[in-house]
Amino acid sequence: MSSSPTAQRVLLLLSACAVAMGQSMAMQDGTYYIFNKFSGKVMDVTGASKDDTANIQVSDPVETRSQQWQFMSLGDGYYKIINVNSGKAIDVAGVSTDNGANVQQWEYGGGENQEFAVRAGGDGYVSIHSKHTDKVLEIYGWQANSGASVKQWDFIAGSNQLWMLIPVPSTTGVSTNPSPMTAGSAVVADGIYLIGNKWSGKYLEVQDGSTERDATIEVGTGTFLADQQWKFTNLQNGYYKIENVNSGMALDVQEADQDDGAKILQWPYSGAVNSEWVLRQAADGYVTIHARHSDKVVDLHEWDLADGADVKQWTYSGGANQLWMLIPGPPAPVPVAAGPSLGGTLASGLYNIGNKYSGLALDVDGASMDKQKDVELNALDFGRKSQVWYIEAIGDGYFKILNVNSGLGLDISGASKEDGANLQQYPYKQGENQQFEIRQAADGYVSIHSRHADKAIELYNWDTSEGATVKQYEFTGGANQMWKLLPYYGTV
Repeated sequence: MSSSPTAQRVLLLLSACAVAMGQSMAMQDGTYYIFNKFSGKVMDVTGASKDDTANIQVSDPVETRSQQWQFMSLGDGYYKIINVNSGKAIDVAGVSTDNGANVQQWEYGGGENQEFAVRAGGDGYVSIHSKHTDKVLEIYGWQANSGASVKQWDFIAGSNQLWMLIPVPSTTGVSTNPSPMTAGSAVVADGIYLIGNKWSGKYLEVQDGSTERDATIEVGTGTFLADQQWKFTNLQNGYYKIENVNSGMALDVQEADQDDGAKILQWPYSGAVNSEWVLRQAADGYVTIHARHSDKVVDLHEWDLADGADVKQWTYSGGANQLWMLIPGPPAPVPVAAGPSLGGTLASGLYNIGNKYSGLALDVDGASMDKQKDVELNALDFGRKSQVWYIEAIGDGYFKILNVNSGLGLDISGASKEDGANLQQYPYKQGENQQFEIRQAADGYVSIHSRHADKAIELYNWDTSEGATVKQYEFTGGANQMWKLLPYYGTV
């Protein structure tokens, strides 16, 4: 008995999800910090030992050489992982195949217990699998403390088994070449950085990931998502503007207050001196971040170690709560060539549109009929009309894409050409920001490109949760930019 069209479509999306999660990654050889998702701590060697059998554990991130790991491809999908401090390899003790086997360092000898595959785990995290067992490195017993051991265990996708690989910059991203405008200042290259506090090991972020003006700046355990990413732009006068990648708003001292304890928040950048900052070099690669209007520093208030701890302005004291490490964040996407257009071959009709990376389907927030409602991703539901889209050829190789539930068109908000521009539904008015080219990719997937910007529709930030945001971005060929068009056979 042949399967129904509905069953076939479900299998297609399940297959897409399976390919994305657990897929081996061809990562670049290099030196990385290895952060654990559960605890936010970093993989380390006990006591910075250089001896064989020294235990692998996790510790608060302090950017020492014993926390740096060199990944070297062996050419068969596996890597040896060498500690920079000791020159020794991560090793499953005794070539054990048991759950709970200890993980240690040992002189690299080519054993399969010293070789590891790196597989995608969602949201930028990875799992690290030993070649001899296919089991993963995990924080044993879900311990959140420094000194917790790393062991081998069957993969269950627990957050204690997921790791974030952060490249170690050759100069920690900061040069000691002082700016001619400000004595003692540090210079960083324009780009996106994570800002880690020396005292707590937590990262500067916007409270609750808010995109609203006035939202409070705080610190939190490393998630490394967009609300913990900060874009530094040199203003060529010795100062920087520092903008949150998620909101696009600038780091700002509330109302240009010059007092100790003044609130630090996000605010649209206007050129005001309370939203411009100078960086000054401290020891061991750390910097202090000084407000231009007051010359006071960004300070982890009251040395608070908790997630959500406040960040305020304070007179410089040299305390570790005022020292910050700038860690280069995700590089800008590298444009790659998209496949051939399907403008002359794709039939106009009704479709569900599934994302390759998450397996979720294109939808409208709350199945709303209102204009300007966000387009998002949710679990595929064939009875949900807000997940059905009418794709109609309009000539010249382009399509309009209308939501069947609302009758409104897929639209790039404000006709923006910027990376990160939001997708919404809006009455179709023949704008080029409402017209799309659909290009063929591998394995039956397509990429969908806005006509006005020639940028791709993507699952933003590789988010696999329901309600995940859809935005426009430079085409990179990532699975989060790949879509499956599933012909809809139901009634509308």
